[in-house]
Amino acid sequence: MSPQSLADDLAYIRDLAEAGEKAPLLGGRYLVWWGSLTTLAYLAQYAILERLFGLPPQALAFLWGGYVILGLGCSFSMHRTFGPEKPGAASTGNRVSALVWKSAGLFLGAYFTGAFFKVALSSDNFDPFIWSVPLVVGVYGLAQYAGGVIASSRVLTLAGQAALIATVPAVMLVGSTLSWLLGAAVAAFCILLPGILLMRSEPSATV
Repeated sequence: MSPQSLADDLAYIRDLAEAGEKAPLLGGRYLVWWGSLTTLAYLAQYAILERLFGLPPQALAFLWGGYVILGLGCSFSMHRTFGPEKPGAASTGNRVSALVWKSAGLFLGAYFTGAFFKVALSSDNFDPFIWSVPLVVGVYGLAQYAGGVIASSRVLTLAGQAALIATVPAVMLVGSTLSWLLGAAVAAFCILLPGILLMRSEPSATV
């Protein structure tokens, strides 16, 4: 093998590696699903608390129970059917984004599990769910921002910054039903909308 041929081969391998690192993010469908589901759930929470449809507060248990079952069920289904043959699935951006969101999901799951047992087993009047909106908004912002920076995605970076900024009014609105409307807006504009944009830039299964 001549030195020129070896140099050409190395250059080709380098180009492939760089192309892989710049691969489009493939998590758009998950953002669309959780963004739309969370937006609807927060709007429903607001409507129930404001008695817009005459539903009793007990309906909240069915709302969030259905949210967990439907959300996780659809996510697992997408994970099984979403083939690994998509170009760029093994890129750093996609792997880091998946890990960040998995960590965010585990944290939120742990928090809300603890909150549920706190309410169920404690006799005091403290409601740990009252901080759920700023907590969720902040975690969404961290996940979007971290994934966006690692993957050099301006869409996700801006979405993460917007969600982090929205944490300030979310904390200020704690205790008000308006906090649920703010949560719905963040889920729609910082999760659902970026997910749609990512899906539009996804490559086909073949190259």
